[in-house]
Amino acid sequence: MISLTDKLPRSINIDGEEYPVNTDFRIMAEFETKLTTTDISDRKEFIKIFIETISKLFLEIPHADIDKIIEGIMWFYRCGVSSANQSGNSSRAKRCYDYNEDAGYIFAAFYQQYGDDLLNSKMHWWEFRAKFLGLTDETEFVKIMQYRCTDISKIKSKDEKARLKRLQEHYALKENRIKFADAVHRQSDMRERLKKRFEAAEKNSKNSS
Repeated sequence: MISLTDKLPRSINIDGEEYPVNTDFRIMAEFETKLTTTDISDRKEFIKIFIETISKLFLEIPHADIDKIIEGIMWFYRCGVSSANQSGNSSRAKRCYDYNEDAGYIFAAFYQQYGDDLLNSKMHWWEFRAKFLGLTDETEFVKIMQYRCTDISKIKSKDEKARLKRLQEHYALKENRIKFADAVHRQSDMRERLKKRFEAAEKNSKNSS
C-alpha cells in the first residue's frame, strides 16, 4: 500500500534478500491481464504466467523457492497489500476493464485528469494503480466501466434498462461480445423455431376443420 512517508519500492524482499525490479506499470498491467484471462486453476498455466513475469520484472533472477517468488510478485502487484487483507476472489469478479482493449480510453483518462502521457511514461506500478483507482466519472473510461458493471436486473425503468443493455453490448469486452453474440443468435433461433411451430399448428388447425 502506498505510504505518504515512504518512497515507492524499487525491489521485492524474498527470503530476506532484496531483489531490484523494473517498476514500469506495463509489466504488472500485462501480468494482471494474463491472470484474469487465463484458466489459473491449471497450475501449469499459472506457473507459466509467473515465469514470464519473473524474466520481465526482476533485474536479477531471484535464487529462491518458486512459491516465495510468487508471493513476492503478488505483494508488489497488490501494492503492498498482503493476501490476508484481500477481500473476495478478484479472479472471479466481473471484469469491468481490460488494459489492452481499453488502452486508448485509459491513456485519454490519465491525460485528461492528471496530464500524464502514458505513451511516453514509465510510471511506477504503485503510482499507476493509485491514480487508476482515483479516476472519476468525468472521464469516458470510468463511464464505460460503470456501463459494463451495472446490474441491469436491478433497474426498474424499462427505458433505462434497455438503454444500459445497449451500452453494455456496445462497450462489451471481447469475451463478453462473444457471449452477447451467442445470446442474440440463440434468441433468433428460438424465435424461428417458435414461428415454425406456430405455422405448423395453424396449418393443422385449418386441415382439421
